[in-house]
Amino acid sequence: MAKAQPSDAGFCVDLHVHTWHSRLSFPALKARDCYAKPWEVYQCARQRGMSLVTFTDHDTIDGCLELLDQKGPLEDFFISEEVSVSDPRSGNRFHVSVFDIDEKRHAEIQRLRGDVRELAGYLSREGIPASVNHLGSSLVTRAGSLGDLLEIIVAFPLIETRNGAQSPESNRVAELVAGNLGHQGRPMGKVGGSDAHTLRRIGRTWTRARASDRKSFLACLAAGRVESQGQEAPLGPLLQDVYEVVAHYYRDVLRNPHGHFTASDWPLAAGCALLSLPLHLVALPVAATLLRRWRVRRAVGDLARDLAQAPQWEPLSYHPTPRKA
Repeated sequence: MAKAQPSDAGFCVDLHVHTWHSRLSFPALKARDCYAKPWEVYQCARQRGMSLVTFTDHDTIDGCLELLDQKGPLEDFFISEEVSVSDPRSGNRFHVSVFDIDEKRHAEIQRLRGDVRELAGYLSREGIPASVNHLGSSLVTRAGSLGDLLEIIVAFPLIETRNGAQSPESNRVAELVAGNLGHQGRPMGKVGGSDAHTLRRIGRTWTRARASDRKSFLACLAAGRVESQGQEAPLGPLLQDVYEVVAHYYRDVLRNPHGHFTASDWPLAAGCALLSLPLHLVALPVAATLLRRWRVRRAVGDLARDLAQAPQWEPLSYHPTPRKA
């Protein structure tokens, strides 16, 4: 498997990693889409050659705070999160990673995430690096015109062009968007991350920058002077990850080893787990994963066609507020 090779020429950082603080959007199940402890994730990333470490859990920085509470300040770590954002004008939804934040900024980001334009303006004013993630997955429910989509993308300084859980087609369309925006004088920094939900793929995809420490890496990230490298989505390990998460969920429900369930919410979660067990046994996760990849492939094909038919990509009217010096 691909492994980062840090050298004097640069730092390597996996900018898309989850911990057990990431949750699925099914409240009744009380399920998580990752069961790896923050300290385990941190150690794994460092052992696989990552120069710095960050976590991008869904709409929370609790994993980052847990690590810092346990280990104190870490010179090779910074706080990040993956934010679920919406565009009320077009109905499009995206995942955007924000990097090097704190608790105050996290609270404001969560307050603004219902309007992607307001959020982008805030991030720009505060000089917070932000990346549009796994564009292919977002395209599955794409709404509005090509211009609507590109206005949102160009509002952020970074785009994830190498996601270790996405197909090559999905990553290539992100590269295509970044390349064409660059030709229009709107360059975007290209970042990469494993999008790992287990320890298996952490550090197999990364972002490289010519940096010597955390401060200089974050400066490169903010300026877009980065490149994405590493592995794309191998189907076998991806399916292994899916079933590992499912197995951890059932163990969590049966034993509650980490106290994730209270006495009041355990019965409902246990009932949902029991009802869904036959579906897991007949390989529903495999079918769902394959269906998702097929839908993403169709969506990125449609976008590539639309881009080819509209090489000027107009209108692109949105201009974020200039960043703080």
